[in-house]
Amino acid sequence: MLRTDSAYLPEPIRQAMLTLPAGVCGDAPWQGRLAALPPTRPGQPLPLLLFMHGSSGLNEQTLAFQRWASDTLGIAALAPDSFARRKRPRYQSPAPVEQYEAVHALRQEEIAMMLAALPRLPWVDSQRLALAGSSEGGVAAARWRGQEFAGRIIYGWSCEDNYFVEKADNGFNADCPLLNLLSDADPFFGRDSQYNRGRQVDGDSRRALAGMPKARLVLLPNAPHTLYNLPEARMQATAFLRGLFA
Repeated sequence: MLRTDSAYLPEPIRQAMLTLPAGVCGDAPWQGRLAALPPTRPGQPLPLLLFMHGSSGLNEQTLAFQRWASDTLGIAALAPDSFARRKRPRYQSPAPVEQYEAVHALRQEEIAMMLAALPRLPWVDSQRLALAGSSEGGVAAARWRGQEFAGRIIYGWSCEDNYFVEKADNGFNADCPLLNLLSDADPFFGRDSQYNRGRQVDGDSRRALAGMPKARLVLLPNAPHTLYNLPEARMQATAFLRGLFA
């Protein structure tokens, strides 16, 4: 059996929620905090989906998404806990953009923390990584400038300049495989959002993804802001991730 050395990892990673498919820790799937992971069986390392939660933190929607991803695709799904930080700032929209940007900077740090932790995670195939995020976490996934991930899924974030950012500052390259799933009437980032009044926005990523042959924008009619567990969103993500990890 293999032990995961998490004792000296930063708290957002030690307290990250992890889901592993059946056969890794035992005969049943496993879900819990990374710090509580039991010894794993030797075997083929797994692809990893790194999921950046939204401003509400880790919740049952996040956990259900991770269980679905792990069970459906046979991968590891890990979500850092941003609120495991001491004195982690919070905001209530509408807020000054400086408050949003302070949090966005922390979320970038959490991606870097996770990548630095990979040598301590023997069950991860570091050559098969995908990055995903929802809303505030979608900003983190969009802004990451590294090339470590095979592709990205951005939920509930329009990848454009709006009230939530000083500027979009997208970090993905033109050849990045990317799936962007949005409501066609997002209450926060949509064109008609109360927070975007007086701003010239599309409410989606059509311009951000222009000229990206491996990127796709999917607008879900009348969907809520948090949409990653909707059947259509899961279907789109399944096809995308299977293509990445084939």
